[in-house]
Amino acid sequence: MKSTMNKKVTGLTITAVAFFVAAVAMFFMPGCNPAAKQDATTQPAGKTADKPAEAKHDAHHGGCLNAIETCAVGHAEVKLDGDVMKVWFVGGENQTDKAVRVSDQQIVLAVKPAGGQEKTLTLEPKPNELAEEKVGDCSYFQGRADWLAGVKKFTATGKVHHTGKERPIKIEYPEGYDPD
Repeated sequence: MKSTMNKKVTGLTITAVAFFVAAVAMFFMPGCNPAAKQDATTQPAGKTADKPAEAKHDAHHGGCLNAIETCAVGHAEVKLDGDVMKVWFVGGENQTDKAVRVSDQQIVLAVKPAGGQEKTLTLEPKPNELAEEKVGDCSYFQGRADWLAGVKKFTATGKVHHTGKERPIKIEYPEGYDPD
């Protein structure tokens, strides 16, 4: 009896471990491979075999991605939380899970809510001390304004020192900005 029970438990344990390993492996598999060729039967609508589907871009903080000049340069992930605008600077292409530090002490945006007047919002750095960030070497910024509360849609423009160069930034919320 004991021998039969041990075989069942061992078989169940091996099956559970195999399932767990497979699940973990699937989690770490890339979401897309822009270099992979697809045939006409696997193409998304509007794509052809000689024009592969675009790289997958994920907003890892629950916001929307806005390309900085182009998707290859990098992105600003933007999220509104009540009267606070949160902005994470992240990598280009499908590297949106990688933080990109910027040298700005603050970032000034001209924000135009849908149907409203343009207003100025100053984003302040919020360094991640665990990542050894500091003001002037930071990937996360916040700006607070009473008029942001209840805003559902806006556009914003400004400048940021991203990847060693001052670059224009354009934000379209909540859709995101992608000039490519």
